[in-house]
Amino acid sequence: MVEICRRQFLVASGSVLASAAMLSPAQAMELELGGKNYHQLRTYNARTRSHYACTLCPYFDGGFSYVEDGAIKKTEGNPDHIASRGKFCAKGLASFLSAQDPDRITTPLKRSGPRGSGKWQAITWEAALAEVTGKVKEALAEPDTIVANEGGFQDTAMSRFLDTLGSSSLVRSCVPGLGGMAKQTALRQMFGVSFLLPDMEHSKYLLNFGCNTMETALPLAQRLTDGLVNNRLKMVTFDVRLSNTAGRSHEWIPVQPGSDGVIALAMCRHILEKGLADKAFIDTWTNTTSEKLLEALAPYTTKMASDISGVPEKTIKRIAVEFAKNHPASVFTMNGVSSRQQGVEVEQACLLLAVITGNIDNEGGCCLPRQYQIADPQPAPKPLSRPAAKMNHTFPFEVINGQRKVRVLFNHMSNPVYSAPAASLWREMLKDEQRVPFVVDFSPFMSETSEWADLILPDVVGVERHALVSSPTALKPWASISVPGVKPVAMAMDVRETLKKIVEALDADGQKGMKGFWAFANAKQWVEQSCAATPGLEANYKKLVSKGFWPDYGKIDPANRQIIKDGEPVAGEYGTFKKSGFATESGKIQVAIPDLKPNPAHAKLQPGQFVLTTYKVAYHALSMTANLKYLAEISHANPLMINKATARELKIEDGSLVRVTSPVGYLVTKAMLTNGMHPQVVGIATSAGRTSYGRVAQAKPDLPIPAHANPQLHDADIEDNIWWRDKGVNPNEILPLALIKGNGDQAWNDTVVTVAPAQSGDVYGTIRVDNAKHLELYKQMTA
Repeated sequence: MVEICRRQFLVASGSVLASAAMLSPAQAMELELGGKNYHQLRTYNARTRSHYACTLCPYFDGGFSYVEDGAIKKTEGNPDHIASRGKFCAKGLASFLSAQDPDRITTPLKRSGPRGSGKWQAITWEAALAEVTGKVKEALAEPDTIVANEGGFQDTAMSRFLDTLGSSSLVRSCVPGLGGMAKQTALRQMFGVSFLLPDMEHSKYLLNFGCNTMETALPLAQRLTDGLVNNRLKMVTFDVRLSNTAGRSHEWIPVQPGSDGVIALAMCRHILEKGLADKAFIDTWTNTTSEKLLEALAPYTTKMASDISGVPEKTIKRIAVEFAKNHPASVFTMNGVSSRQQGVEVEQACLLLAVITGNIDNEGGCCLPRQYQIADPQPAPKPLSRPAAKMNHTFPFEVINGQRKVRVLFNHMSNPVYSAPAASLWREMLKDEQRVPFVVDFSPFMSETSEWADLILPDVVGVERHALVSSPTALKPWASISVPGVKPVAMAMDVRETLKKIVEALDADGQKGMKGFWAFANAKQWVEQSCAATPGLEANYKKLVSKGFWPDYGKIDPANRQIIKDGEPVAGEYGTFKKSGFATESGKIQVAIPDLKPNPAHAKLQPGQFVLTTYKVAYHALSMTANLKYLAEISHANPLMINKATARELKIEDGSLVRVTSPVGYLVTKAMLTNGMHPQVVGIATSAGRTSYGRVAQAKPDLPIPAHANPQLHDADIEDNIWWRDKGVNPNEILPLALIKGNGDQAWNDTVVTVAPAQSGDVYGTIRVDNAKHLELYKQMTA
């Protein structure tokens, strides 16, 4: 053994410290705010930086992508972006992996066996486009038989394509913008806008109803953290589940499912009775008066709310008074309340708390959206008279029952065979070539829906896509741009360019009046023309390309992560409604007190029966991120979350198998006992239980590499280091169709299920569904 004396050790240590001191802090990448990146080993080998707007969710965080040797190696947030402020969520940080994913589709594929058989042959783009064009041409005599199912978070070329063809048959799996259909409907009716931004960093009190900001809305999570740390914001969360946000609240109030609205209206009445309401604001800026409002709220006593919700009456009164006295205050709601039978009315009930206290578009309150409305390139075809957002939930029922004729079905950025309610009915519909003769899926991966297509046209992934986006996530409007630093891998093609080629083939000589609406050379030029057509951005394309976002409001202050201009934090403009009123017909907030009633199915729960809630986790975006290895390693299973005391009454142990039965079928999964669930609620996370999409998604690294795989894409990490084999179970399979009243969206959080220990012979991951029961329930619903 080599010996070393104390003096030798000190001399050696001093040399090391002296050498370290010679390195400037700027050379330590982890100390920087972002904007630079190098090879992990060859430290000074700089990578090429490009602007990147992440489109995995509608918050559209602005950032950078970094390219080395022709491949994207990293993505991160832009420090000076007024919304993202240098932060990306886990999904955005891992999004670059999709570009070099060896399981992605990079060439057109044509079905070579029965639908769903998994037999494919690679074909050329020329052959693929010729076949699609031929099918569309045959269907043009009945244009509405050409249907598109769209799942993008912003309007894409798909709606423009249908307008060009004269088809009004657009359905969606999600609506553009923030929040679901019910939330947006409630806001449009009440305020004339589709979103209200809670100014949480300046607020003193936040009432959170069913929103998991800390996991699913990173830009807002930053503001919330600033408010909690710097402004001593108090946060109270009403939710059936101890989400990450509820866990970081000062108080978590587990409520009876669906009772949030009754609590909110009772709090409104109590505030008015105590003389704590802003009567001047109510009388000036709503369609009613404070006296009439109190009269309309008469049925909603705090005792009634307590009886329905299970929350002590004194707690409801105390929180109401605290909220009213701690001005400014804000309210935030999301799917936890809106994805229920009376979701629209409950949203409006919760937001009424902000209205009666005058916390609308004020500093620290609920602010009207600041956003650019991104326009399509001009000239554009005349939009047809279709609903602004017809959801796709009833589509397979309509087709199977003969209520809708389909000749060509296009699917883009949507995976209903996995993610829709009554998902098994989509499989049944797509299997039937008489009902749906031709299916085209634009997809970069073999999804559960792609498996039932006749033709798969490989779309680009997010880091390869030219994009122009805007979202109301800051107190000043902003737009971000994606300028990919790489070309699409192999034969992948942006869907806008694919649709352009189809239109040009249909109208080669321009005589049909179609071709002129697609006069852009490529996706890059689409973005340039879109920018020129967007009010407020018309002359700013070059600035966007240079900076990655516009306007340039300032630079981030490393000390507090605020955007600074001339030494001062950039402040928002408040009270914007005072200039021209609200965007409603009357120019005022439209207040209507709803008739809220407990869900009758929830009121008669028997022992072993629960209300099932499904929810998102921080690491996945619906069905699009399951094959990203970094994310799947963190989150790949989704056990049934059940209250610990309730579970033990049912003789259910932690980790044991349980059978979860709904009105249409059952699944077998594992139980996770927790104190963080309401005793009458069970929860299962989405984004797990994949049967397709790739080896990582299915937790099967030994699956044969498909014949269509690109031999140039290889990842030994996938083959050697996928240590987990639990892929979870898909809860959407057993969810029956349950439409929100007057809205058309799915009431995701209202299904009553029975939970019991697994039966003899039950196997983890088993799902059994009876489509006849799905159809019978739909018949009863529409009778």
